[in-house]
Parts: sequence; structure tokens; C-alpha cells
Amino acid sequence: MAKKASFSYIQAAEALKQLVGRQLRDTLGFELLRIFCGYGDASIRRIVDGKGNDAKDGRTLLVKKKLAYRPVESGDLTEALHALTSDPAVAKKEPRLYVVCDGTNVLACDPKEDDIYSNTVDLLWRDFEFFKPLAGIEKVRYAEEAEADVKSAEMMARIYDDIRRYNDVHGVQQIHALNLFMSRLLFCYFAEDTGLFPDVNLFTNALKTCTKSDGTDLAPFIGQLFEAMATPDNAAQRSSMPEAVRRFPYVNGGLFREQTPIPVLSYRTRLLMLKCGDYDWKRINPDIFGSMIQAVVTPDMRAGLGIHYTSVTNIQKVIRPLFLDALVDEYTNSKDNPKRLNQLLVRLSKIKFFDPACGSGNFLIIAYKSIRALEIRIWDRLRELSGGQGIMPFSNIRLTQFFGIEIDEYACDTARLSLWLAEHQMNNAFYEAFGSRPNPLPLHQNGNVVCGNACRMDWAEVCLHTAEEEVYVMGNPPYLGSKLQSPEQKEDLRIAMPTLKENRSMDYISAWFWKGAHYIKGTHARYAFVTTNSLCQGEQVGMLWGHIFDLGLTIFFAHTSFKWSNNAKHNAGVTCAIVGVASQYTGLRKLYNEREIRLVQNINPYLSEGANLIVRKNYTPPTGLPKMNFGCMPYDGGNLLMTEQENEEFCALYPQDVDLVKRLCGSYEFINKVNRYCFWIDDADLPRALANPYIAARIERTKQVRLKSKDKAGRELAKRPYQFREFFNIESNTIIVPAHSSENRDYIPIGFFEKNEQVVIPNSALAVYDAELWLFGVLTSKMHNIWVRAVGGRLKTDYRYSATLCYNTFPFPKISAEQKNELNALAREVLGARAEHTEMTLGEMYNPETMPVDLRLAHQALDVAVERCYRPEPFLSDEERLEYLFKLYERMTKKK
Repeated sequence: MAKKASFSYIQAAEALKQLVGRQLRDTLGFELLRIFCGYGDASIRRIVDGKGNDAKDGRTLLVKKKLAYRPVESGDLTEALHALTSDPAVAKKEPRLYVVCDGTNVLACDPKEDDIYSNTVDLLWRDFEFFKPLAGIEKVRYAEEAEADVKSAEMMARIYDDIRRYNDVHGVQQIHALNLFMSRLLFCYFAEDTGLFPDVNLFTNALKTCTKSDGTDLAPFIGQLFEAMATPDNAAQRSSMPEAVRRFPYVNGGLFREQTPIPVLSYRTRLLMLKCGDYDWKRINPDIFGSMIQAVVTPDMRAGLGIHYTSVTNIQKVIRPLFLDALVDEYTNSKDNPKRLNQLLVRLSKIKFFDPACGSGNFLIIAYKSIRALEIRIWDRLRELSGGQGIMPFSNIRLTQFFGIEIDEYACDTARLSLWLAEHQMNNAFYEAFGSRPNPLPLHQNGNVVCGNACRMDWAEVCLHTAEEEVYVMGNPPYLGSKLQSPEQKEDLRIAMPTLKENRSMDYISAWFWKGAHYIKGTHARYAFVTTNSLCQGEQVGMLWGHIFDLGLTIFFAHTSFKWSNNAKHNAGVTCAIVGVASQYTGLRKLYNEREIRLVQNINPYLSEGANLIVRKNYTPPTGLPKMNFGCMPYDGGNLLMTEQENEEFCALYPQDVDLVKRLCGSYEFINKVNRYCFWIDDADLPRALANPYIAARIERTKQVRLKSKDKAGRELAKRPYQFREFFNIESNTIIVPAHSSENRDYIPIGFFEKNEQVVIPNSALAVYDAELWLFGVLTSKMHNIWVRAVGGRLKTDYRYSATLCYNTFPFPKISAEQKNELNALAREVLGARAEHTEMTLGEMYNPETMPVDLRLAHQALDVAVERCYRPEPFLSDEERLEYLFKLYERMTKKK
């Protein structure tokens, strides 16, 4: 048996390129074994001699569980492949791939993936991934792939990829034409399974019976079908169409109006289209399938097909408190009153729903289906109350009540199409309940989803409304931190928020909150958006929310931070919040978390119960506490710093000067237990330092770095190149606070250095000098951690600690000497528990999944003591802790 070599993608592609131009009809099978299975010359000779070939017919190359290859003299490759795959003697050896070749063209079958490959020999190098199973490399399968939506989208993705293989799709027009072609395909599959077409499987059967198996006439035939669906049923030109084409009804609605070229379609494309028709498209959910089809035609989104849609469960977290719960309550309260039920029907027909970042339409579709479902319940109750007499149910909810803005043209087209599909599904549900429904075809125009930049558009031009109209604005707009925004996105913010001077520093999603605020102010309209939770934390709060409150708006519901995930494979999640804003609202507010709903008097911008206060930067420490600073910036180009190895070499060469070297510990070094060192030279030791050639050379290099600085202050530092920019007294007890910490940790891993350790803290961390141990205990407590989570900033998803926002603003009461002694003792227990686990880094110790039990218990005991400093009775939840801190902060700031 051949020895399996390690597989290299690059080497495989290069090896296949070497085959270009060669006559390979009789030898391609050997080359595939050589390239993908690691077969050497000896193994190939053994097969040629018949000893390693499991086929006995003299013309087939057969290697058990790997390859079945058959050269073809001439004729139809399709027939040859069918004969190979149907041969029971071959199938018995369970080959992983079946391949036939006539020297010019290759046709292959992957029975496991139910896939077909067709191309020329000279282009094998471009498509080598099809043959990776020969190397033992299989596609990863996830349990979620059984879902009809994901499976169907994956098949559509294979069709899309095959079309691109044979078509030059680069320009805007070509991309648009292909995207439109995919939308039309999707419609045809859905239509033939859901009663939109007169016969079940009309489209798939037409492809099967009216086109050649080699696919050569597939494109013109589909072109004829699309033309028929763009032609009114009573049009004269229909009479000249073939009978099979005339059976396709007039669709209209804009979907088939535009004439675009049909792409070149292959034998493999035809097979894939037929397989796609085998799926049960009645089970497809338009609300999520649209997003997945968008992913199909957007290669950057393909890695996690299905990852980009918003699940129904998560959409419900937005629309239920925004409008649906209230409407359902109104139905419940009116169940025995026909007049009120009829009034509710009229009300439903007048509401407007608007998503100004609608993507492929997820929110609009779920809102539409939810309102239609409620309408069915109302009609059903009216029928019960009347005993079925005099009731003729009809739907008065129209797609024209649903509005959207989307910047991507294809997503916009997909949203319109998905809304049509959702309408048809709900019409079928209405028919099942009451036996009546409107004619599904032709589709009516649906122009309320427009393509454009929501940051630069006047929303009222898309969804005009009066002050009295019931309008609900919703969605999941894009969020992107200021440092990650492109110049065009910066300009979007400037245009969207011209009066806010902070706009260049704000999160991208702020534009939707600001424009939404102006859209609803002084009206009965309301909005609710999903947002990254950083919009309700740190500096972003002060930049945005004060201005929104100044417009007379209020947060009437909020869902505190949670992982926004979906049911697709890979199930990615990001920490988000949901915020609902209203202009005219007088009732109790609803505050949601993953466990419960609380009715509260007010929700502040940190999504906690309390007044609309904003925690602003404070540049002075709390009364009686030492100042917190950033650590000392080296500003040295790395010349005053040393690795552990460099330090060992220096100490061995210059033992008389080891006292000029100190341990350096920033955030990374502290959390990951990395040893680094630096030269720490005071003025009195400068002559000795300059007398050391190693140190003197590094001081000179630091001087040159600073002299070349574009910063005037940096050049000024060249006057003392032997010191860091800051030169704090390290001979004191020092608290180190990492500048960033993972959101997954229950506690921020803060440290305490005794004065005899003389550790230099660089500017990657913050430091409190001349600190007492009890203060370390307070800062590492749950109370302080909760405060940091609420008011601190974010770097991606990590918490960003700020002295001005987190430390200087932290509400902590004056405590007695006895309380300080208790905190000292318990803080010492925390440090002692850490010392028992020297085999772990702090990052590992504070990972919730690997945190040692004794360390967690030590922290919990410290938490109890810190909380008793606030009040005798214990807190019942983190929400209660935060609300207490905000009340204390409010009193603290009023005194000032």
C-alpha cells in the first residue's frame, strides 16, 4: 500500500499545472493517485503490473475506498460515467471518487457529497479542491445542515459557483445580471412547491424533460421561461411560445421585467438545478433564506453560510416589546367584543413598519407574518362569536405598509422577493383557515424597500408619516467602532449628525439612533434597534444619549446585554443590547434580561433602572484615595527594554550594575506571566550607567529615536534619554490594573506589588502608587467589576479600563479602620490563593472555566465584605448592585 504523504494545497495546484498540455487519457488516474494519495513510482508500477488494481477488466483503474478511473476512447462522457458508477464490481470497492476522461475533458462524481465535476484537463489545477477527498480531506458537517434552509442555500451556492466557473462575472452589470438570475431561480423553486405555479414541480420537470442531458440548450430554454413569466397571460406573443413554456404564468411584480442575458450553463449546472428541485421548498422560511441567498452571492460571507441572518427568536426580542405584545394584549382584552375586534383589524391595516437597515428583509418579514397571524386569530374569533353567520374574512394587511432602506442592491432585491414569498405563505395560511385568498399572481409592485444609504437619506421620504400615525421603526443596523470606520463611513456620520461635534468618534450605529430620534420626535412613532452594547457604555453614552434625551425622548424598553446568535452552523455571537425609544410615553418602562422582565419607573442610558444620568470623565480621584495613572511610557524604540534572555546575559556580564535593571510588568506580561525587564536609572546613577558600554549604547539609541520624533514633546525627552517619559516612584506598594480585560471574566485580574518588589509598570497598564491593600480588595471586587462593565469603554468585546471613567467615578463610601482591616485580610487571601497556582497564568486563573475553586471562594468572601461597606443587607442581583451604585453616584455628583 502506498505511504500517505502530507497533503499540500500549493503543491497539489502546482502539480496539476504541470499536467497542462499533456495527453492524459490513459494516465490521469495515476497522476491523481500520485498528487492526492502520495503514491510513488513503485506504487504506480505495482498497479500497472496489476497487483494493486482491484479492477480486472483491463481498462479501469480501481483502488479500494479511493478512486475509480476509466479512460474513454470517444463518445459521451455522461454515459461513460453512468456506466462506471453503475458497475456493481466497481461499487463493491467503495471508491471515494469516480472519474472518466477522454484526454481533453474530465467528468467526475463524488457519491458522498452527491456532487458532479465537469471541466477540461487543462483547468484541473484551478478546481483541485473537488479531488481533496482522495487525500482524506472531507467537508466538515454540522448538525444544523439538516435544516432545509441551509441545505437549499448550499445547493444554490453550488449552482452559483458553477455558473461563475463558465462566465466572466466582474463588472457591475454582469454581477447584477447573475444576482437577478439567482433570485429568479429561487422564485421558481418556491413557486412550484407552494401553489404559485399551476402544477407541482412545474419548473423542475420542464428542465428535466425539455432540455438535453449535456446542458447545451439549458440557458436558452430558461430564457424562454423567464420571457413567459414576464408576458401577460392575454398577450398575443404567448401563442407562439412552445406549449411547455406557455404553461408558466405571468408573474410581473418587477421580478421578470428586466431583460438580462442568461449565463452560460453546463452539464453540471443542469444536474445541480435538478437536485435543487428535489428539496421541499414549502419548508423554506423566507425570513432567513433571503439572508442565506445573499451570502451565496457574496463570497466574503460564504465562510459561514447562514451566519448572517437574524434568527426569529432574536427578532422577536425586538418586535414583541416594540409593538406585538401590545397588539396581542389588545386582542386578548377584546376577545368578547366584536366591535373592538373589528377596530383592531382596521388598526392593523393602518400601521406602518419601517426598517432603515433592512438587509434581506428579516425584520420586515417577521413583522409581516406576525401581524398576519394575529389578523387570522381575530377573524377566527369573530367567526366564533357570530356562529359563522355573516362573516366573510378577508385580509386588509398590505405589503405597502412595510418600508425599508438597504444600501446593497442585491439585498434590496432579495428583501422584496422574500416579502412576496412571505405574503404567499400567509395567504395560504389564511386559505387553510377560511377558504379564501387573493389570487397570488401576477405579483403586485412592491416599491417600499428602496436601495440607498440610510445615513444620507431623509427617512421621511421613504416612509412619510404624520404625528398621529402608528409607525414602528426597527432593525439591526451595522455597528463599527470609530477606529475601524472607512473615510466614507466617517462622512456618513458627519452627514447624519452634522450638529454633533463628537460624530467622528462615535460608533457607526449611532447614526441610526440619532436619525431615528429626529424621525419620531413629537410623534406617536417609536423605534427599537439592536446595538452593540458599547453604545450604552463608556464614552459613547455621553456622546449620544444626552442629545437624544434633549429631544424629549425616553427609553421605554431595553434588553440588557446578551449574546446575539442564531441557529446557523458556526452559531457566531456578539454581545448586544436592544433599546426601544419613544417620544410620547407615560407608562412604566420594561427592562428585560435573559431571566425576567421588570417594570421600572425609568431606564437610564446604561440600561439600568434610574435617572437619566450620564457618567462623565472625572480627572480627580475619589476623596481620600490615591491617584490612578497610566504606567510609565518608555518612548525608547525598545532600547531601554530587555527580554528575559537579554537580562540574564547582561547580569552575567555586568553584575556590578544589576541594580539598574528592574522587572517590567504591563498588562500582557502580568496576565500571561511573561518576564521582561528594563533599565531604571535615576539622575544620581547616570554617571555609572554611562560608564557601562552596554547601557550607554542603548541610551544613545534612545536619544536618536526621540530626536527623530515628529512630536515636540518627544524631542524634548531626548534631553534625558536614560529614563522613561514618566519616572514614578516604584519603591511603594503599587496596584496594577490591566488596560483591557476579556468580557468573559467574572473578575478583572488586578495585581498588587509590595514596595520591595520595585516593579516598573509601563503605559500598557494603569497603576496606583502608595496604595493600601484594602483598596486592591475594593478594585478587584464584584461591585467594582459591575461598575466597569457599565461605564467603561470597549476595545472590540474586551473591557477597556479608564481612570477617568472607571476609577475616579466609582462610588465607594467612607469606611472605618475595622472595615479596612477586614478587607486587608480578605485581599491577602485572594493573593494567597493565586500563589497556590503558580503553574497557571492569571489569564488561566481568571478564565471562568478554569478558575481554581479556592481563588473563587476567596473572591466571593471578599465580595461579601465589600458589599457590606455599602449596606448591611445583601444584594440579590447584579442589576440591583448597579442600580444602587448609580443612585450613589447621583448623590455623589449632586454634592459637587
